[in-house]
Amino acid sequence: MSKPKIVLTCGDPNGIGPEIALKILNNSSLNSLYELKIIIPESVIQHYSNTLKIKMPSRESIINIPDLNIRVKVGKTDKKAGRISGDAVHIGTELCLRNVFDALVTLPISKKSFNLGGFEFPGHTEYLKAITGSAKTIMIMYSESLIITPVTIHIPLKRVSIELEKSVLRNNLLLLHNTLVNYFKIPVPRIAVLSINPHSGDGGLLGYEEKTKLEPVIKDMARKGYNVSGPFPADGFFGSGAYKNFDAVAGAYHDQALIPFKLLSKGSGVNLTAGLPIIRTSPTHGTAFDIAGKNIANTESTISAIKLAAKLSVK
Repeated sequence: MSKPKIVLTCGDPNGIGPEIALKILNNSSLNSLYELKIIIPESVIQHYSNTLKIKMPSRESIINIPDLNIRVKVGKTDKKAGRISGDAVHIGTELCLRNVFDALVTLPISKKSFNLGGFEFPGHTEYLKAITGSAKTIMIMYSESLIITPVTIHIPLKRVSIELEKSVLRNNLLLLHNTLVNYFKIPVPRIAVLSINPHSGDGGLLGYEEKTKLEPVIKDMARKGYNVSGPFPADGFFGSGAYKNFDAVAGAYHDQALIPFKLLSKGSGVNLTAGLPIIRTSPTHGTAFDIAGKNIANTESTISAIKLAAKLSVK
């Protein structure tokens, strides 16, 4: 049986992505299970190999792309670094669409550098949606302890209530349900929805969004046979351990979902983009500019992302 073919993008050349890639490609146990390749300018990975004293991987494991005459500036935002990070994502996506690889694992980009490089998207999720022409995508954070999706993602907190219209929530919950059924093989997934306001609005005292935006969707989906319930106040939901009674959770906004997830996943979580015609995962950390170039980046989340990508590509 052939090994799953997984292609990694380099992430931002000034972050910890190239260091992680070097460590992954030198991990003999991983390479015995998966066929791994990295999309990166050869000059960039050679730079980190030299400075970090990590063995340079074989040329067969590198998909070399133009380096734009970049000078690596560890821990700095940079237009050329942003362009390279975006180009790598585009190339990796195209290779997966053409079935050259079974799945894509993206290492972290700097959103500021990404935008400076000419990519007018808030992040990976939105860019991948555009490249693939996907109608609807959602971010699913996966770990053994918790599966959760933020219904709204990279927007200011003041816009959450505006963006969280019924159709957005309904489409998100449907895609989450279908992903749990089709990819994770959960026949009737139990999904919890978190409230927007403290105490679920306290009967309207703290806000009416629960009554006007969340409850109608939840009740309608329940009537149609979906196992969706809520809205639950987020603090009590996680504080009491109630999340353990559900297969997945839908949070109203980014931090409401990501804070408990990162606490519970303890560095081993994975970001999965659902709704794409390809399998795409990524580690849940960022570029970590503060530790870039110091040879202390942890590969645990990236290893988890590779394993999940391989598992889902087989299914």
